[in-house]
Amino acid sequence: MSIRFSPLVRDALDHGEPVVGLETGMITHALPRPLNLHIALGIERELHDAQCVPATIGMIKGEAVIGLTAEELEHLAGAEDMHRITVRDLPFAKAKGLTGGVSLAAAVHLAHQVGIKVCATTGLGGVHQTHSVDTILQESSDLTALADHPIVLVTSGVRPMLDVPGTLQRLETLAVPVLGYRSDAFAGFYVTDSGYKTDHRVDSAREIADVAKARDELGLGQALLISNPIPESMQIEDFAEHMSKALVIAAETMPAGADETQVLLATLESVTGGEAWRVNTELYRRNADLAAQIAKLLATTPYYTD
Repeated sequence: MSIRFSPLVRDALDHGEPVVGLETGMITHALPRPLNLHIALGIERELHDAQCVPATIGMIKGEAVIGLTAEELEHLAGAEDMHRITVRDLPFAKAKGLTGGVSLAAAVHLAHQVGIKVCATTGLGGVHQTHSVDTILQESSDLTALADHPIVLVTSGVRPMLDVPGTLQRLETLAVPVLGYRSDAFAGFYVTDSGYKTDHRVDSAREIADVAKARDELGLGQALLISNPIPESMQIEDFAEHMSKALVIAAETMPAGADETQVLLATLESVTGGEAWRVNTELYRRNADLAAQIAKLLATTPYYTD
């Protein structure tokens, strides 16, 4: 696949400097405008401040881009007709010259292809909730991407409408280790504790880096999934009640053909009085900061200079 790098990302990779990969699917298809651009640029600044190179990944006219320019990122964030490009869509998008945001799974694939060792996002896709025996099981390609690519991914759990125990079971089946950062509990995205446990606890970025190095020495090909919970002081109180209400409202008002995740997140934002986006922004910032610490420990040169 034709891949274009920003000069900063190319130079950092050539010199073994720390780089963190970032998806754009949530910028084009989850977060509302103009908050999406504000968050994307803010996360890039966060990584720069941590002496780490941000590599925001997207597709521009059929070309995979590792390190979007500010103008390209603004275009992806502002246009209403952007494609959401998953791993299975990459060949079609290349052949047809499509422009769009790449899913987490596609970003993980492209990041690994070029030697980026660490990625950060808000929440992981996973197994969808089933409400009857007739429901077809759905799961995100994020899970198989983690099974196939030995990167480190920092998240705050799975996205809020998904099946947490089902997702954790699939990750176990796929041999993807789930490490809890300074917690035994698996992060609950908008809340600190999902009610489920991680496989192991790690209390520093150094421990995570050591586990990643040990995995590589053992020749294992799976990612490390890092669960980074938000502090209790920042979580959304009575979240289960808010979520139940948002699900009902979203189901009643969902336009035909609408993106269900986008509608539900917007409804949740309304139900929580603006708290959902505040927490979403903060957990992404915290995940980027932890990812930068890990990337610096895994890099040949532990920092970059402008």
